[in-house]
Amino acid sequence: MIALDRVTLRLVSRIPPDLLGGLSLIPNLTILEIHQARFDGAAPPRILAFPSLETLLISICGFRGVVRASGIDRAKENKNVLALLQNTSDRLDTLQISGDLISVGFLALEWPLLRRFSVKEHTPTPYISVPDLVARMPAIRELSVLYSADLTRIDGELYPPSTLGISGGENLARHCPLLNRVTLSNMGRVDPIFQQLPASLESLHLLAVRDHYILGERPRPPREAAFTAIDVPIVLTSISRLDTLAELTLTLEDFPTADMIRAVASAQPQLRFLQLGRYYYSHGNVYVEDVRDDAIIEALRELPNLTHLRLALDFLERQYNQEGPQESAARWLMAALPGLRVVEFFWEQELYWRWVGLEPSRWQPWDRSVLLRGPTPPPRTPSPEDTPIILEDIGWD
Repeated sequence: MIALDRVTLRLVSRIPPDLLGGLSLIPNLTILEIHQARFDGAAPPRILAFPSLETLLISICGFRGVVRASGIDRAKENKNVLALLQNTSDRLDTLQISGDLISVGFLALEWPLLRRFSVKEHTPTPYISVPDLVARMPAIRELSVLYSADLTRIDGELYPPSTLGISGGENLARHCPLLNRVTLSNMGRVDPIFQQLPASLESLHLLAVRDHYILGERPRPPREAAFTAIDVPIVLTSISRLDTLAELTLTLEDFPTADMIRAVASAQPQLRFLQLGRYYYSHGNVYVEDVRDDAIIEALRELPNLTHLRLALDFLERQYNQEGPQESAARWLMAALPGLRVVEFFWEQELYWRWVGLEPSRWQPWDRSVLLRGPTPPPRTPSPEDTPIILEDIGWD
């Protein structure tokens, strides 16, 4: 199959070693994705060629979320996953892997060409800090560490906030001189990782993530670590030395305020992209926040280079608008901030567990064309002569 360049697997059983062997012989296979992964079966072939492989994704997550089968032999799984990585680490450009599948042997692998590394779901066991994970990745440019609480295990240390950095450890730039984009989740406000980020970083996204389960399969309530109003100034102080930062995301426990935006502008006035998120799980409670606040506009004006704004808010439309409150707010922001090119809102009324992340599908974008469309006028109150005549009311057959 010389034209085949991408394979996606979703498994309900252990991956057969012959399947891996066969896949490794496809001459132009560049992308391999393995979801709902389970590797505690027979060992894969000792040599796996994969002559063209550039992107490898191995995830325990699937259509039913992160729920795994019981009785998995973790020692055998770690050994088999490590064998697969040993055969591919010298050629990969992109690796995305569940932390559940990373073992101590990972630290001995060399990744000379790896530019994008993402570790998701749960922390490795035993725990491995972020600087140790990337110490042999000299070409890495983009790093994502998105650990969530493992709701199927009860060990307290597996719950956020996680400590991602090493106290007194080396700056990541020593081993990763090209690193310029970092996405992290569920860390505390004084995590050592803040002091280990390269000073030349251009993009920093700090998220709060949670495990995803389909409805009816949540073993216990979620837990994640967002930033409070007290946390934000401490975090901003920790990253104020990153004076080349162009993109910043802060996931919050509450709605962003004008004071918070001013604090961001004071610490990072050069930002071009800003995302301020709030999320919740509601049991029918009504959460209301209207973005159209003059104090917010004045605070945003302290970010003169801002072209892209993301706000995770709920809206209450105080006046009728058939396009919805997002378009009204987008029009208001675009009119007040001439430098703004894109504004996106995270807004949904469904009562589901969710996390405010970076996926484009979760955000509704608006550009400056919204100014070309005037607001829809409210419907006028019907007068008596506008009342429709119902034929039955006047006796017509």
